[in-house]
Amino acid sequence: MRPPRAAAEPLPVTILAGFLGAGKTTLLKRILSDPQGTRFGVLVNDFGAINIDAELVVEMGADQISLANGCICCSIRDDLVEATRRLIASDPRPQHVVIETSGVSRPLAVVDALLDEEVRDLVKLDSIYCLVDASELMNLDFASTELAIDQAASADIVLLNKCDLTSEPELEAVEETLRGPIPNVQILRTRFAEVPRDILFPTQERPTQGFDRVRNRFPPADHVHEHVHEHTHEHEEEFERWSWQSADPLDSNKFRDAMRQLPPGLLRAKGILLFADQREGRGIFHLVGKRKSLEQEAGPAPAMSQLVAIGRRGSFDPAALSQLMELCKSR
Repeated sequence: MRPPRAAAEPLPVTILAGFLGAGKTTLLKRILSDPQGTRFGVLVNDFGAINIDAELVVEMGADQISLANGCICCSIRDDLVEATRRLIASDPRPQHVVIETSGVSRPLAVVDALLDEEVRDLVKLDSIYCLVDASELMNLDFASTELAIDQAASADIVLLNKCDLTSEPELEAVEETLRGPIPNVQILRTRFAEVPRDILFPTQERPTQGFDRVRNRFPPADHVHEHVHEHTHEHEEEFERWSWQSADPLDSNKFRDAMRQLPPGLLRAKGILLFADQREGRGIFHLVGKRKSLEQEAGPAPAMSQLVAIGRRGSFDPAALSQLMELCKSR
């Protein structure tokens, strides 16, 4: 079967991984219950494991359902490549693909499948998140612990979930267990799989818009469960947002040097960049966890450079970060 014709823009793919019971499906339900205007395509190993609320389901076909929020869900089963093809060929086409892996699978196996010639030009990896059950990791047997750590090692950010069920000393022991084999791991503590939307899917404004118009500067997403409302304000206070823009062209070499100086506390960042030494096209900067990339996209140059970022409060100096970007300007 011939693969569908590639779109102008490959679809971004977010992978949700983690051991059994870590909270992957809870996080997936959060995303689908509040898509915030994005039409998601969803791939899962076993459709029945989603347990999506009945009111979200519109119609069901062979291994695929349409959801009331405009999203589409498709079972991975034994053929991830074929499921991905079928999902991308859906009408209407999804705007972002979320893959929930099996609790006993490794995320890198999914990444390898997405490099298959049938789909590799149709999708691009946006991020890998691994959920870890803070209350159960230390109780797993040796083989299960090894698998859970292997899953975490493949992730850009580890979501240490169910922190409300664990004491601070126990949380520190779990983090130490993870950081032993994964020294540079980025860990974000969560409860009820509650993750700020701009960490999962960082907002990228259009060149004609100012930062004040972008989702009111990253408001917290609506929550699926009522009991989560109690924790929203406290949870949001854990994070700090930063934004920067400039109409002055940047020097690409200076920016690449600045990438190496970014504070390790940044969890996510994204930017559209205007480079003085590139008359056409735009630079696209992407940071998720410990992974950074800078790519050049064809097309008209943007009117200005714009960046957004989020990190734990106190983990970086916003003024210093802005100054670092100012030094990237072409002189």
